[in-house]
Amino acid sequence: MSKSPIQKVLEAFGEDATLTSMRVLGRRTIGDNKTYGEASGKLRESLTYDVVKKKDIYSVRFGSPLPQGDFIYFGVNGTHKNQGSPFSYGTKQPPTKAIREWMRVKPVRMRADSGQFVTQNESAMNGIAYVIARSIKKYGIASLKYWDIGIDEVLPKWEDKIMSAMLDEFHDGLTDEDPNFK
Repeated sequence: MSKSPIQKVLEAFGEDATLTSMRVLGRRTIGDNKTYGEASGKLRESLTYDVVKKKDIYSVRFGSPLPQGDFIYFGVNGTHKNQGSPFSYGTKQPPTKAIREWMRVKPVRMRADSGQFVTQNESAMNGIAYVIARSIKKYGIASLKYWDIGIDEVLPKWEDKIMSAMLDEFHDGLTDEDPNFK
């Protein structure tokens, strides 16, 4: 079965918005934080879209199968700072093991009080990971609305194409299905 004009345009729009959202996740700077950016790239690579037709209405669904996608998108409230998120840290903090993995991938280097880099050992790395986890619990995680940013960046160039495809679809529906149309 061939695709309708609106379906083709929405698929191209979904692809463009997804690629732009992937770039948003890969940016190295977000606001004042100069070392931001997703460490492993797993979330960025997992972003997907799907064009769905339900009762003759097309829509584009964006998402990621990874659970951390929602935490990055909505943020997480800390025990001392509200990020405006539906997610919150209660009595537990992020696992130190996950912070260690992040430190390895990022990479994070330790400094002495004098500012010089120091030799990293297992005990010191575990201590730093614990302090980072405790800070995340206390202050939360700021949201990064990567889908909103990606869609807002590409929508202006797709609005006319989407409207044109919708009019084509409407016109085709009138001429093909309406027996009173002459």
